[in-house]
Amino acid sequence: MAAYRFGTASAAEAGFSASVLAELDAYFDTMVANSELPGQVMLLARGDTIVHAHVAGFADCRDRRPLHADSIFTLFSMSKPLAAVAMLLLYEEGKWQFDDSVADYLPEFAGIAALPDSNATRPPTIRELFTHSAGFSLGKTVEEMQEKLAKLRWHDARSLTEQIGRYASLPLGYEPGTAWEYSVATDLQAEIVERLSGERYDLFLKKRVFDPLGMQDTGFTLDYDQTRRLVCGHVFDPETGRLRTATSEERMESIFPMGGTSFKSTAGDYARFARMLLQRGSLGEVQILKPESIDLMLSNHLPEDLLENRYPILHYVIGQGNGHGLNGMVCVDPARAGRPVGTGTYEWGGAFGTWFWIDPENDILCIGMTHRQRIATDMRPPEVVAQELVYRALREA
Repeated sequence: MAAYRFGTASAAEAGFSASVLAELDAYFDTMVANSELPGQVMLLARGDTIVHAHVAGFADCRDRRPLHADSIFTLFSMSKPLAAVAMLLLYEEGKWQFDDSVADYLPEFAGIAALPDSNATRPPTIRELFTHSAGFSLGKTVEEMQEKLAKLRWHDARSLTEQIGRYASLPLGYEPGTAWEYSVATDLQAEIVERLSGERYDLFLKKRVFDPLGMQDTGFTLDYDQTRRLVCGHVFDPETGRLRTATSEERMESIFPMGGTSFKSTAGDYARFARMLLQRGSLGEVQILKPESIDLMLSNHLPEDLLENRYPILHYVIGQGNGHGLNGMVCVDPARAGRPVGTGTYEWGGAFGTWFWIDPENDILCIGMTHRQRIATDMRPPEVVAQELVYRALREA
């Protein structure tokens, strides 16, 4: 286990305006008071020091059980950067290359381009899995999406291998490498990790990443004490105008570990992971990856012509200043993207509101944990507000 510990520093010592960061606390407190969020844990660090942390609200709105700094959240798609690190560990061992065909490792995809209604001439490469440019598409219309989701039958798959086989039965929606579309591609990475390592995906991560980094509260399964600290997912009920507990169908949590979802963590644990990325593979005395591997993870891998287009997914926009690294968005031109972050900022979030970003240029990491389902809404995403205030605090220090 890593002996690394964050230090603490005042906002002024770390180069931030304390008064502006206080506005961020007030924002989250107001969101909770107005029942727009059930609760929020936020942690801001610069270098090896925690600059600001804030906890507001409840783990469960039904019994108003208070949220704590060590509350455990389901990450959903904020699990994806974990898959990138798992894959890079095997990359360093020479077990795969970026431009290898996925079918070299998952033979069931060898004939995917020949399926009826396919719009592709070849299977995707591993690089295309990392950048959501692999050809996987759930469809352009509601009817197409419903039809494909029915074929995937997420609710009754008994293993990752079984689920991957279902993905292989769906025709690709476009030629790999010619577009960006959010997809199931990260799950294929987890299956590749299992086949190349001979270990279950979550156990591989526990041994090679979580335990060495001291991420004691991160994993797919939880013990009794951790389960008591697991927060309850919430959704907005338009009939009552209030938050309510999410049903199991709304949470869509899998019974087996997947690459694109399913892991649980705390703000403090994920900050250790994020700091390792900022430190180019190391945390204290522990080295997880070589610096060159982290550089690959945090670099854009989409072709330049795709970056001229605009590909939105909720509040994220790929293209026109934002590229895509390995399983996360990377800001290659903040001015063009109209964003306050530093060049090279890498980020992603989860379906129930977790989010994080790391900014190598300014040596900043910020973790936000909440537990309300993301939906298309007029409400500004909390991480967008957080970025505006954090960088204003940096400018006005």
